[in-house]
Amino acid sequence: MDTSQYTYSALDELRYIQFEARQSTSLDDLRHYFERVQTIRRANMDDFDLQLFIAEVQEQIIDRARALRQESAPVLVSDGSPALSDHLHPTPEGVSPPNASAITPGVHRLDAKSWQRAIYLSLFITFIICAAVFYLIQAARKINFPAENSNQTSRSNQQTANTKNGTPQNTANAPASVPPRPALRLYTDLVPGTVSIDGNQPQELKDGELVLDKLEPGEHSIKVSGQSGNASFGYDVTGEVAPRILASPSATNVMAVLVSSENGTARLVTNAEDSEVLLDGKPAGQVGSDGLTLSDLGNTDHELQVTQGKDRQRFVLTYTPAPTLTAYIKSDPNTGTVVIVTGQDGVDVSINGKLYRRKTDRGQIRIPNLAVGDYTLSVHEQGFIDPPPETVHIKKAEETRVEFHLQPVPAIATLQIKGALPGTMVYLDNELAAAIGADGAANISNVKAGDHLIELRRDQALTKRFEHTFRTGEVIVLSGPDVMLEKAVVENKPEPAPPPPPPRPSSAEANNSMEMEGEQIRKGGGFVPYHVPKLSGHYTFTAQARKGGFLHHGKLQWYAGYQDSDNYILFTVDNKHASIRQVREGKSKEISRIPFNLDSNEWVQVDLSVKPNVIEARLKSIDTGWNELGAVSSSGWDFTQGKVGFYIPGSDEIAVSNFRFSAR
Repeated sequence: MDTSQYTYSALDELRYIQFEARQSTSLDDLRHYFERVQTIRRANMDDFDLQLFIAEVQEQIIDRARALRQESAPVLVSDGSPALSDHLHPTPEGVSPPNASAITPGVHRLDAKSWQRAIYLSLFITFIICAAVFYLIQAARKINFPAENSNQTSRSNQQTANTKNGTPQNTANAPASVPPRPALRLYTDLVPGTVSIDGNQPQELKDGELVLDKLEPGEHSIKVSGQSGNASFGYDVTGEVAPRILASPSATNVMAVLVSSENGTARLVTNAEDSEVLLDGKPAGQVGSDGLTLSDLGNTDHELQVTQGKDRQRFVLTYTPAPTLTAYIKSDPNTGTVVIVTGQDGVDVSINGKLYRRKTDRGQIRIPNLAVGDYTLSVHEQGFIDPPPETVHIKKAEETRVEFHLQPVPAIATLQIKGALPGTMVYLDNELAAAIGADGAANISNVKAGDHLIELRRDQALTKRFEHTFRTGEVIVLSGPDVMLEKAVVENKPEPAPPPPPPRPSSAEANNSMEMEGEQIRKGGGFVPYHVPKLSGHYTFTAQARKGGFLHHGKLQWYAGYQDSDNYILFTVDNKHASIRQVREGKSKEISRIPFNLDSNEWVQVDLSVKPNVIEARLKSIDTGWNELGAVSSSGWDFTQGKVGFYIPGSDEIAVSNFRFSAR
């Protein structure tokens, strides 16, 4: 078995490859060493010193390969045959051949056969050189463009991570067209601990983990040793199927559980014979001398529990598409393991606010030997929103799985208003976004990137409008003269008598819309109508309940479809609810009621749709999104022929801003 496959220490393996390459006489062996060096290079991109040593080793491999190719090339030797020109153009006697004086007696002449050999040999050497150049170009592409392979692997991992219920899963690094080779995963809490493979020199385990992605065919053995116990087991690798467990593992003071899985089916073998197995909390059976078969595993992770008497161990059985032998070697200390799943590689993990020394790999990280107790876990990855920390309780001899869902940072910007007068309202794309308080400032931090219309409105002042392009992460500040609104004089005159109704406009006639910019103060007087065309249309306005010019806990009420005082639709907003009531023939009936918390000084934005057979309404405040208030259907009642306005009882008054109507 090729020990270069066991990457306990990248530096030790590189030294071993360097030694073997110097002694190698086989191009196939050198090619294998070169590919393994590339694997180590991609796995340690953040280690500068190791990258320097990798470059040195791969250069030595290429030099050795070049030397072997040159040694196998034929050598051209002159045979002293007569020149080709002597046979093709014989020189008459007594006549000196052309340029004969330039040829010294010691130079051999080449005949036609020698020329042919020289030409063929030149073509052969040219072919060898071209092949060598092509090989070196391909090798250079692997060295200089590892990101392409990494991106393919990341896309494969991400696609698998988005499968069933959004649970991230591990994927193989090999391309989809190549069947994944058998692999071995070993996890233990014997830390510090060592591992020996096929009886070779023991090597230190890194955080209690061993991952072998390429297993050589044949029978092999593994021995794991620690301060409190040890275990050993054997397995056989044949073809591209899951490694076969040769016998029950041998263990001292530990529980050893082996799971050989492939295509959703697994065989479980343990030294704890006659133990009970639970899979995802459900009984899976009892382990006999020949093991236990687990079926219908699918392509998701599972919780595995093995119990023998009072000894109970829990594991996280992680899915891999490759045929895999997973070994769990667990002792009985007062510690446990946490498995953190993020679905992303290279994610920083913190335990109780302290950064852990390793990052996630293959979308997760396994942290052993945590003392029993509560821990606060958090993760961070550049370009993603930090999810809320998770608090977990670590139990003795158990593995606890924690999953974090990382969401990309959205493209948003911020709008800040400074130095504006209290009571100024800020609209973004005709939507109420903020109200200026006593400090004269507002901060809107969720503006989507792009072009937006900003409006500043205030009672008895002219509206200001700005158009700005917001870029991701940008903060746009409006202050000084930009936020100062000019005063406008508003006269409270009684409503003029309505003009005689115009003839019904035809479809070809132009716009029947109306708009009243700025604010108007409407005082008590019962039903206060707005004179708009009696057509199907859309009403929008912003309103605030007032009394005597001071804010109070009053009601904001408006109506539609008004025929007379006994027939209309009334909409009401108080401090806690919003409702619709239908008054028909003097009888009142509540149609809809929704929760709607509103402070006494808040403005309400209303969107009202009136059609002959239905009235629909929705509303929002500064702190909420749109709320569907409901709809009222008509039975023989044409709502468009009724009036629209506000109901203001007694001495109450309301402020109305930007009342608009558009016909449909």
